[in-house]
Order: sequence, then C-alpha cells, then structure tokens
Amino acid sequence: MRSIIRSAAIVAIACMASTSAVAGSHSSCPEQGGTLKYGVKAEPPNYDMHGTNSYAIMHFVAQHYSTLLTFDWENFPKLEGDIAKSWEMADDGLSYTFKLHENVKFHDGTPLTSADVKASYERIAFPPEGVLSQRKALYGSLESVETPDDYTVVFKLNSPDAFMMDGFASPFNAIFSAKDLEKDMNWHKKNVNGTGPYKFVEHVKGESYIAERYEDFHHGDNCLDRTEGYRIKNLVEPLVGGQIMAEWRATAPPEVKSLTEQMGDDYTNQAKTLMTLWVVSLNSETEAFKDVRVRQALNLCIDRHGGLPKLAKITFTAPRPSGYLLYDTKYALPDDELYQLVGFGPDAEANRAKAKELLKEAGYEGLKFTYSNRAVAHPYDHIAIWLMSEWKKCGLNPEMITNPTSKFVTIRKEGGFDATIDWAPSFLPDPTLMHFKYLSRDVNPSNYSRATDRELDALFDAQKGEVDFEKRKAIVHEFEKKALEQAYVLPVTYTDRVVSLHKSVKGYVIANSHILNNTFRGIYLED
Repeated sequence: MRSIIRSAAIVAIACMASTSAVAGSHSSCPEQGGTLKYGVKAEPPNYDMHGTNSYAIMHFVAQHYSTLLTFDWENFPKLEGDIAKSWEMADDGLSYTFKLHENVKFHDGTPLTSADVKASYERIAFPPEGVLSQRKALYGSLESVETPDDYTVVFKLNSPDAFMMDGFASPFNAIFSAKDLEKDMNWHKKNVNGTGPYKFVEHVKGESYIAERYEDFHHGDNCLDRTEGYRIKNLVEPLVGGQIMAEWRATAPPEVKSLTEQMGDDYTNQAKTLMTLWVVSLNSETEAFKDVRVRQALNLCIDRHGGLPKLAKITFTAPRPSGYLLYDTKYALPDDELYQLVGFGPDAEANRAKAKELLKEAGYEGLKFTYSNRAVAHPYDHIAIWLMSEWKKCGLNPEMITNPTSKFVTIRKEGGFDATIDWAPSFLPDPTLMHFKYLSRDVNPSNYSRATDRELDALFDAQKGEVDFEKRKAIVHEFEKKALEQAYVLPVTYTDRVVSLHKSVKGYVIANSHILNNTFRGIYLED
C-alpha cells in the first residue's frame, strides 16, 4: 500500500485552536495565470453539494465553494481553516465555537456571515421535506447552531461525537448563502453561488464546464485565470493529444504504461491508496436475497485472495481483500480476524463448497439474478467480468446489464436491480464515515441494498459517541463483523489511485480520496 493516513484524535482537537487559515499547502502562487484543462468521466447529477455522493460534483463544482474547515494537504489529516480563522471545542465535547474571517464574499458580492453557516448546516443536519441531505445521519448528535454575532458560530451537541470536528472539514459541506436558500431550499440544484476560488461561467452538459478566477477570493491562492473541464470517455488520447492536462479520479496500470511511453518526460503522476471501497449491494427486496444463506453464498463464491492480485494488474483496484474499513488503519479488523469471517478465508475451494451447500439448503441452486453495471471501463467492466466468472463457478447464473451513468444511477436509486456495483467513498479512515453507508435505508438513503438493521444503527450511534479509543474500537469491530456476516453489501476491495498530469501542472497534492482537494487552490501552470 502506497500511503495510509490516520484520523485526527479527538483528544488533540479538544485543546486545539487554529489562528492561521492559510497554513500548510495552501500558499501563495509561484506563477499566476493560464488555463487548466482537465477531464472528467462522469456528469454531475446537479450542483447541490449537500445532496449527492457523486465524484463528478467534486471535480466540477467544488472549486466554487468554501467549507468551514479544510485539511493541510501536505500534513493530512491536520485541520486548517477555510472560512474559519479560529476554533475550539468545549472541555465536555458538547459545543464547538468558530470565529469566521470577516473578508469573505460570495460570488454575487454578498458578504458571508455566521447566518450563512447556520443555514447551510441546518440544511445538512435538519433538511426540510423535499430536500435531500446525503449526510444527515452523520450529524445526529447536532442539537442546534447558534450565531452570537455575525462572525461567530456555535454548534451545540446533545452528546459527545468522536467524528464531529473532522466532519466540519467534509468537502461536501459547502457553505451556501442564506439569501439563496431563502429563495428556494433546492436553489443550488440548478444554480451556483459560493465563496470559493473560481466562479461558475458555463456548463454544457456532456461537453464542458468552465470557470474563471474569483478576484475577491479570501485566501488568494487561486493561481489560474480559468479552469476548463471536459467530459471524456478515455484518458490516454486526450492527455497525449493535449486536449487536457489532468484527470483527477484514477489511472489504470495499462494507461500509466501507455502514457509513459507516449508522453515521455511530459508525463508525471502521483499515487496513493484511495479511500473508496468497491462493493456489491444486494437488493434486500429481491426474494432470494431475503435469505442470509444466499447472500453469504454469493460472498463465498468470490476468491478475493486469488483474484484481486490479478485484477490489480489491469485496473486501479487494490491487490488484497478488505472489510468495510480500510485495511491497516487503526480501526480496521486485523487480517487474522477478517479472514475467519464468511467469504474472506483464503481457501477458495472450501468457500465454494460451502456456498453450494448454502444455496442447496436455501433452495436456490442455479439462481438467476441481474447485476447492474455502469458503462465505464475502469474499474467497472473489469470488476464485473471477474465477478460474473466467480459466481458462475458456484453454479449461479448472473446476467450483467450495463447502462450509461445517468440510467445506472436511476436504477440503483430506485432499486431496479438484484445486485449492483456500488461504492463507499470516504475522506478519512474513520468508522463514522466508513460504516455510514450500511445504516438502515430510512437512516441513510445511500444504502442501496435497502436493508434495515436496527442493531447496526444502534452500534453506529454508540461508536460515534464513544471518545475512548479502545472502547470505540471494540464497538466498531462488533459493527464490522455483524454487517459482514449479514452480507447485504459485499466488499470487493479498495482502490489504488494514480492521478495523471502533464508536467506543466504544479502545486497539486494528491489525497487519499478523489473527493478531496478538488478546489484547485494552489495549482499553477509552469511553462
């Protein structure tokens, strides 16, 4: 594994107050000007940062917005301020107080105040009817947001929350203008008005996304005159041909080889293990998948130990098994415990024999089911072909149905599948983020298995409120084992991320998530 990071400890945060919001990697511009041209393989469903998990919204839209806190990318996961100039947590962990910069303006010229922070976080934590907040469940401990004055915000909690401080740096928690929200709580689905480094200019769906430098940006490290994002199907041709200079998601091993050969010294890249887990979600409303034996059988059929090293040579997946928590991080199950669980042992033949036994016992030998796939080559097709082969070795009869992204997303959301490729993106290896996806469907709408498990919900809340590391870890392991054994969502593996760049792109620092560090702050072009 190329890089593993650690989550900030709550005990350290308790006594911390930052007085510098421009420390670390966010520095002044060595060179100013030029147009950054980049490629994205997906289309954002809308512009609402609070209501989606799409990486495309991060790669296109994040540049327009600011968050309360962000990270020092050279010293990740050290926190630093974005619109906050200082912050502190009360000794009892029940309140967080932020002092805001007073020179921040929205792109329409409106000054940012504490009212905007309050309106944004209330929309995230307490969305009114008709407003989708994908991360509402992460803020269950938030009781109220108070604004003693125009540049002070106080978050009041009903119980301590081990994740809360890091949560203020979530890249999805964009600060919207209260004035815009007063017009329409869903205004940001179709409109953009932030305080970020680059202003929205034009979006031609399926083609291009244009932004320009915001002259009044409060940090001043927006070094480019303009950014131009282009929808691409493949990476190699547009990068070699000069139509783009970067692609922020990931580059597969064969693509890295081709780019190196064709571009020579003009090509460079950065690499890290990505905190996105590829999973298969099994629809709990499919009759066969109501039986835990059938779900476990599908998991047992997958030879992770033999297949993942081979898969990693042709696409950007990690070469080893993992549970829901990123392997080798401080909350993850040790390998010797993980490999004792159903579907994770190294003996493929024994696993398949057990799978066939369970299918026979449940009355589902030769089960036919649909597998919904996204029409994107890496890593979707490669994972799909491998899984089809693995399931057929157990006598199963999967049918792969591949659709363009927009239709795939609709099918996944509406439950029109038996099994679907899915993913669980995180920006920290924290169990609150990495277990969030597996909460009951009515708690978290992004649990596309549509399962309900109140025991998991209770364990999640318990770990979230436990600030003692060892006690929290024990609860997290209980959640992990129970969820893996229930097998509504089958982990495939994590992602090995390589970001490809033209050598002229400078100042970029890769993060352990493709939803992080996408505002283009600090990026400049060198001739």
